[in-house]
Amino acid sequence: MCKICQSKIEPKVLGKATLGGDSQFDFVTCQNCGTGYLSPTPSSEQLQELYGAHNFGSDWYKQRGRGKAFAKLVLSKKAPGKFLDVGCGLGFFLEGIRKHSKWDVYGVEIAATAADFARDRLGLAVHQGELEDVRYPEGFFDYIQLHNVLEHVRDPMTLLKECRRILKSDGILDIRVPNGRVDSLDLLKFYQHQGEPPFSKSGHLFFFPKRTLLWMFDEAGLKVERSRTYGIRRGLARLGFWPRGLKDWKRHYAQRPNNHHNGDSVIVLPPDKHRPSAYYTYRMFRMDLRMLPGMREFGLDYELFLTPKS
Repeated sequence: MCKICQSKIEPKVLGKATLGGDSQFDFVTCQNCGTGYLSPTPSSEQLQELYGAHNFGSDWYKQRGRGKAFAKLVLSKKAPGKFLDVGCGLGFFLEGIRKHSKWDVYGVEIAATAADFARDRLGLAVHQGELEDVRYPEGFFDYIQLHNVLEHVRDPMTLLKECRRILKSDGILDIRVPNGRVDSLDLLKFYQHQGEPPFSKSGHLFFFPKRTLLWMFDEAGLKVERSRTYGIRRGLARLGFWPRGLKDWKRHYAQRPNNHHNGDSVIVLPPDKHRPSAYYTYRMFRMDLRMLPGMREFGLDYELFLTPKS
């Protein structure tokens, strides 16, 4: 059964993929809603193994700088409230907000090592696990950030409905999610050309078409107030309409010994580059300028601002 639309129609198998180690999944697409996904759904244990300590920390100072810029450019225009970052990693984005605004910040992170770091080292209110397991009060948050998370979780519809439940009636749900049609192209192309399962290097479990995303939001009780598209050149490159920056793109999908969890459990942070605050403000402005309004199907990623339906 499709976890998105609950269709019982047998999905179409398009290829295979791996999340590293000995794991192997069918890459299938639902013949009803068009969602691509890995089958069977990876277990919680497999996801914990995938998100080891080696995945976190390389850009910690960037996250902190972005949090400060976000507090200055976005949250300062709103009355202080409660902010939730789902998939908060080590928590440095939240720390940037906490130090440069009057907002109360909260986080949820599935990776135990990262959640422990955010709580123990930064003193943040971060829960480890799935959002629905935390059981925040209904209508608790003014702003929920869900950046590059929906495609990683085992049950995307449950996550969206829980976000709707805990969001205030005038709250904002800020989602960034790949355009599944474009996001899946290289995985399928690698399998067709190489004849072996590609490594899903980003750990994506689901690949949502535009029409399915819009249906999901409506089904969860959310409406789109504003949308925009980014990753334009990367999207066009995957579609064959723009030169690829990396001619050896296939190497990123090849299975290697270090594609899987290697037993690491210690977060290692590189040195702080001590960039000025203006640098991150400029980067945020630059990112905004590179986004096109609307959901353009030639882009790689979407950002959507959702509010609860009345």
